[in-house]
Parts: sequence; structure tokens; C-alpha cells
Amino acid sequence: MGYLNLEKKMMLWCRSLLLGVLIAAVQVNGQTPTSDGFISIDCGATANSTDSITGIPYITDDQFIETGVKYNVSSTNYLNSSLPKQYSTVRSFPDGDRNCYSLKPAILDNKYLLRASFFYGNYDGKNSGWDNSPLLFDLYIGSGFWKTVNISDPSIPVTYEAITAISAYHPLLPVCLIRSDSSSTPFISLLEMRLLKNTLFPGDLPDYGNFIKLFMRRNLGASGDKIIRFPDDPYDRIWEPMNITLHELSTDKTVKHGQFDQFEVPSVVLQTASVSAGVNDSIQFYVNPASHIAYFVILHFSELELLPEKDVREVDVYLDGFSGNYTANYAPIYLKSGSVYHPQVVLSQYLFSLNASKRATRPPILNALEIYSGISQSFGRQSNLADVEAILKIKEAYKTMNKNWVGDPCVPVSFPWAGLSCRKITEEGGELRITAINLSSSGLVGEVSYFFSELTEIRVLDLSYNNLSGRIPNSLAGMPYLGVLNLTGNCITQVPEGLVEKSKEGSLILRFDNNTDTCDGSNPTPGGNSTPSSNSTTATNKKITAPIVIVLSVVPAFLLLVVVVLILWRIRRKTQAINHEVVQPLSESWQFNVDLGGSQLQYTSHQSSVDHKDNQLHFGSRQFMYAELENITKKFSRTIGKGGFGTVFHGSLEDGTEVAVKICSLSSKQAPNLFLAEVENLSSVRHKNLVSLVGYCMDSGQMAIVYEYMPLGSLDDHLRGKAGIGRVLNWAERLQIIIDAAQGLDYLYNGCPMPIIHRDIKTSNILLGQNLEAKISDFGLSKAFHSDLQSHVSMTAPAFSLGYIDPMCLKTWKFNEKTDVYSFGVVLLEIITGEPPVRHDRDVQLIERVQLSFEAGDINAIVDPKLQGMYNTESVWKVLELAMRCMARDVDQRPKMAEVVTQLRESLECETSEKSKSMTTESQSMAFMKKSTIFDPAAR
Repeated sequence: MGYLNLEKKMMLWCRSLLLGVLIAAVQVNGQTPTSDGFISIDCGATANSTDSITGIPYITDDQFIETGVKYNVSSTNYLNSSLPKQYSTVRSFPDGDRNCYSLKPAILDNKYLLRASFFYGNYDGKNSGWDNSPLLFDLYIGSGFWKTVNISDPSIPVTYEAITAISAYHPLLPVCLIRSDSSSTPFISLLEMRLLKNTLFPGDLPDYGNFIKLFMRRNLGASGDKIIRFPDDPYDRIWEPMNITLHELSTDKTVKHGQFDQFEVPSVVLQTASVSAGVNDSIQFYVNPASHIAYFVILHFSELELLPEKDVREVDVYLDGFSGNYTANYAPIYLKSGSVYHPQVVLSQYLFSLNASKRATRPPILNALEIYSGISQSFGRQSNLADVEAILKIKEAYKTMNKNWVGDPCVPVSFPWAGLSCRKITEEGGELRITAINLSSSGLVGEVSYFFSELTEIRVLDLSYNNLSGRIPNSLAGMPYLGVLNLTGNCITQVPEGLVEKSKEGSLILRFDNNTDTCDGSNPTPGGNSTPSSNSTTATNKKITAPIVIVLSVVPAFLLLVVVVLILWRIRRKTQAINHEVVQPLSESWQFNVDLGGSQLQYTSHQSSVDHKDNQLHFGSRQFMYAELENITKKFSRTIGKGGFGTVFHGSLEDGTEVAVKICSLSSKQAPNLFLAEVENLSSVRHKNLVSLVGYCMDSGQMAIVYEYMPLGSLDDHLRGKAGIGRVLNWAERLQIIIDAAQGLDYLYNGCPMPIIHRDIKTSNILLGQNLEAKISDFGLSKAFHSDLQSHVSMTAPAFSLGYIDPMCLKTWKFNEKTDVYSFGVVLLEIITGEPPVRHDRDVQLIERVQLSFEAGDINAIVDPKLQGMYNTESVWKVLELAMRCMARDVDQRPKMAEVVTQLRESLECETSEKSKSMTTESQSMAFMKKSTIFDPAAR
């Protein structure tokens, strides 16, 4: 990654200064520009090449990325060689959701133009994109969302540009391709980085600190289809011609840059211009952006006619809705460059009018045009430098590790390196810290690296089931926040005293099972036959002995056997109960699951029996015998779902009524309590938006719940495209589904004789009927208020779904309606974005990414690309703002569910109103006009 010590930084600074001076000299003296400082990558190529038009050398991408597959573009779709040969190859990424290029520019603290190009050309032989299903995936620069790549015509290349800056403190620029649509495979053809002068693009354009992306760049008055780029433009900006119906001016004389020119438009671009027909005519264009998007429009001028003294060309630029003139009395200078721009202005519509001033005798003129928009403020967020250096040393220490670790470890924030969890520790600054590492079964060989201790914010470190040997570094005991250290299944025989003491004090959970004296070089398997060794809480830098192994192996097994016998005995007693018998709840246990990159650490500590209720549990529904369940499910032949409670099977009753049968998993310690809670709650509620209980079973040592069958699966299935569901829910359908769910929750809080808190609101618990009617399911974690004076229920058995839990509950373990409202806010974000609450089962949550784009007003960076712009922007913003209120830190600021229902209904009315329907895609947001003549600058 190239992080440098002070001496290397000084050498690099000198090199940067020298190269900068050379570039400046070339530009001042008019010498031929060079491509020094450029990075030009031909993705998927097997050999270096040179562009036949620009003369720029291109190199293969092997040194920039470790993943992906190289492909040649199909010759039958290669546009008859009209594209440079660099488009003939691609690198495709069929594996993994995050694949990143690591760009290492030589000059730091400098601005760069970054360009990514994509030409599908049927490289994979699948003819994707020709069936009205565009290829969609996301493009990120660092932690900043850059663009959703949309390949709607696979025979035409797509190119995106941005202007960024490289810091001396973080001299790496990751460019990441993110799989946002499960049906699309990300790929890339070209990746280019162009060195800019730091004086280009003023600091107040925009306020995001020069992190801007190109919307369009046009050369007005040009004839033909010639594109202007390097070497005519020394920065290799691409100027596309715009042929319009206005009058054209041109000159063959050189247009020079002024002393303080902040854009340095090439002379060949400024040598042509468009002018209106007469002095009383105007040049007009408008930008109709999505709501809350700030566009930065830069107008470039140069006078191409040597005007007589009596003639004057002055332009007044008006921006409709902006207080005052955008620019007044601007007089282009003969054969000198000049530009007009303004710091960001957020309007619902940008209508620009270029008029002749009052004293002008010549019509208005315009030579060139650039339009940019801001990139989310998250763009500047990067990993802590000390963490980066430490994790890179760990990567270097374990060359056998099977992880795709490329780019910045913690960005994009929703897609950190596999096995890492990152978060912002303090409100000040944007640095991300590595807080957890899961390298279980990752092929690690050798000693436990000292550099783990340099990751000072680590809470969980899982190194289980590798081939680690030798001593554990004493430095790990000095990690201030380390709470879990899992070394199970390695070859370690000694534990430092410091770790043992922290384990005895209770500040560290230390797992040290299944360690053996020798390793054979193969990767241990969890639960394998390796010789067990002692738990490290009893080992103190002494070799592990067999008696301790035997004791620590037999005792847990005996205790587990006792627990199982007690549970089965209680179940046996319950099978003898009649329908109206009082049922006492079993004792519960506390469980905490740490999910990291697909693996799971589970820690359990038992507590005494809890929640003995004064009221009795009466089950008034049908009680099934286990043999009946075997019959109606045809011996459990069709599985329709699976969760922590158990497996759900399809069944049919005697009258043909379809049902869902959930069989309790006896391996779950909480299953009996979840079973009792769900049966009790489903027996007491009746609402069209709550799943109905058909019956239950407590027979032959089995527990099961039978409830109505929902044929279209869950909302989660539809949003993720699971279980063969191909059709994408449109925005109106998503709104109606979520309104149904909100109505069901509102009934739980306000319609039941005893209000019920659900405690597990998530998209997989919102089930859909034949006509997409939605019903809330899974009441196993639900709790009831027993009096009007009760403000919350205590969570004595913490169990939750990652990404949905209210952060306040992690501190208090107390639930009320507002904690359900928080979880419902996460669900609202899911229907807007189409994304799960946490990607890759890591603790960087969806709300963090959405919050950044929400604050920046960038709706395009938030909305599910599968909606393809087919939604009313106002409706989406209403729901987004409602979701943010639901997830407010201050519980009192969260709305009640009754208000949520009202707000969602208003959003649906806004969406379905014919008067307010509109599409907000960028392809429809631009138009130019001269009087009544409209022309499209997006068309070449």
C-alpha cells in the first residue's frame, strides 16, 4: 500500500515538486504535453499497449488488483474496431461483493482526474442487458459512493469521471466495484488517473473539498464528431462536441490562458463557440436535478472576433430562482480564456439564461460548458493510518491467508475487508477504526503476530482453527478494549500470565480449546479430532497437561447432558397438559452472538428463571399430535423456511387449507421459551396484518406451531431476489406492504387488551400473501405490558437480529414501543435502498451509509437502483425522512406507530397521484433551449 516513513516522504515530496515544476514548465512554454504522472490501466489485458490516438501508454492491471477474471470482448460485438484496442479486454468479478483496485499516485497532496470505462460487448457470452434488464453495480472512490454503473446498451461503452485529491497521510486511492444487484456481475474495461494542477478547480467549487463527479463536458460550436482530449488537453479531459442549431463562430488563432485561469480549457476547445441569432435573442439551458442535488455549472468564454471599438459583446447570466444575477456584464476577452461559475446553489430547477447586456451590440456567446455534482461527504472518510499499517503487517506475516485484502481496510464503510469490523469511535473526525477481526479458518501459519496488539480499538479477535503455534505475545494483554480472544483449534501451548489474569477478572472471554502440541500444516477443522487442551484461564505459561484436558472436556459435557435431560423432562410434563392448563415458563439463558464475516462466536451465561407471570397462559387453538403434523406435511417433505427457532414446513389440513408448520429445534436453549411466547401471543391477537395461529403441538418430545400459510414468502425474499423471485417490487408496492406491516404493529401497541412489544421487527418477519398483502410474523421474542403504568419490558434473554437492534437497548436491555419503531425505521431504509441492514454480517450498518448521503441530499446514492428511477422523488423523501425520525438517538423524537401509518399513507398518495408522478433520472434532467427550440446536450 506504500505507507511511508519520514525519509521516504521527504524524497517523494522532492520528486513531486520536481515533476510539478516540469509540468508547469511544459504548460507555460507551450511544449508538447507528456503523460508523466498519469496512471493508465488496461483492465484484463495480458500485455501493455499504447493508445493509437493519444499516444498514452497503458499497462495491465495485474499489479493493482488480486481478484477477478480476465476476458476478451466478443469480436462480433466489438463495434467494428471503432474503439481503441484497450476496450477489447475486461476484468470481471464473479466472486465477492467487494473488489478494489489500489491506485498509488507518485505525487501526493494533489488533485487528480479519475476515469472508469465499461464496455460489455458480450464478453461472457451471456448476452446480458439486451433483454431490458440493465447490468447494474456500484462504483466507489474510497468511502465515497461515485456512481451506479448502468449498462443499458451493452454495445456502447459507458464512462464516468470524478475529480479527487490524494492526501500525503493516506497515499492510497481505492477504486471499488460493489455488487449491488445479485443478477449483475461487476466488470471494468479501463481505469485512468490524470494528474491535475492544484490550482485547477477553485476550493469553493463545491464545498465538498474538490470531490466532484462529472455530469457532462461539452465543446460548443464544434463541427463533426471529433472528441478533444490528450495531447490537445494536457490533463486528458474528454471534450465532446455539441452540434446545435445556434450560429457558430470559430478561429484558427490560439486562445491563451489568463494568469489566474482556474480551468485551463484547451485552446482548440475555445476556438469554437455558439452565439444566438441576434442581440435580442438569448441562449438558455436548464438542469432539472433530483431533489436536494447541487449542480455546479461552469461556463467557458472567449471572444473569437476582433470587434470594432463601437461594438460591445457583454453577457448577463441569469439563474432562475437565485437572488440577483448569476453574473452581470461579463465581457469575453479577445483570444483569452475566461469562465463564469458560482459556489453551490441548491434549487429545484436551474434555468440559465445568457442575455446580451443593456449596452451590448453583439449577441451572447458560449464556447464550452462543464457540469459537476458533489460526491457524498463520506468521501473523505478513511481508515486510521496506524490501523492500516498494522493490518498490512499482519497481511504480510500470513502469506497463506485466504483473504481478499486490497484497498483501504474499512472503506467503503459498508464493505470493509473480509473478516474486519470497523466503526468511527469518536464524533470528531471521520477516521474509521478496526474494532473486530475474525480470521477463523483462514489458513494462518506461524506465531500469533505482535502487530495485532497495535490495533488498539479491537474488541473481538478470533484466530480459531488455524495452524498458529508458539507463544502468544504478552502485548495482547495490554490491548485496552479486547473483550473476546478465541484461539480454539491451533497449536499454541503457552498463554501469558496477563491474559490469564484478565480472564480471571472477567474483563476477557478467553477460548483456548482443542490446541495440540504439533501442527501438520493443514488447516484445522472446527469440531475436528485434534487433541483437546485446557482452557487458557487455567494455563499460566506452562505446557498444557492431559489431566486438565480431561477435566475441562468432561465437565462441560456432563453439564450439557444435565441441561438436556431437564429440558426433555419439562417438555414431557407439558405434553400431559390439557388445553387450559397453566404452563410455567422455563428458565432462560443469556446469549450474545458476534457475527464476523460469516463465522459466529456465541457466549452463554445462564440465569435463574425469570418472568414468572401472575396471569395464566391459556392456549385456545387446536392442539395437534405429532403424527398429525407428519401427515399434513407429508413427512416434512417441503421446507419453506429456516431460522433460529427451527425449520418451517409446508402443509395442508384435511379441508385443503394450506398451513405453515414450524418445528422447534431442541438444540436451541431458548426454544421452549420462544415457543411458549409465540403461542401465547398469537392466541391473543387477531388482525388482518398479523399472521393467524391455527394450532400448536406439544407431543412426543416435540414442539411445533401451525399458522396460516403466506404463499409469496417474506419481504426480505423480494428485496434480495431470494428463492427464485424474479420480479422487482415497484415503489408503490413496497409502500403498501410497509403500510400493512405498520398497521399490524400499531394494533399490537394500541388495539390489544394487553399491549405487545414485538422485539424482532425485520423484513424476514414481514410475510406476503397471494396479493402482496403483508402480515407480521414470529412473535417468539414478543413481550406484553401488564399494566398502563409499565413503560418498558426488561430483556432478560437478549436475542436480536443484527442491524435491527436499537443501540439504546444494548445499554439498558429495556424494550418499549419506540424500540420497535427503531427497528421499523431500518425496514424503511431497506425498502428504499434494497440493501440489507448489514452487509457481510458485519457491524457497519446501513444507516451509517444512508445518513451520509441523506445529509448531502444525494437521493440517487440512496434509492435502490433496481427501481430504475420509476418513483416519485417527494414520496421517497417523505419515507426517508420518516425512517431517520424512527431511528433518532433521542427516543422522545421517534414517532408513534400510529403517526408512522399516517405518514406512509400520505407517501403512497403522493406516489399514486397522476399529477405528481415523475421520473428523476439524470438522462431526463437536462435540456437546452433557444427561445422555443430545445436541444439535448447529452446527445453528441
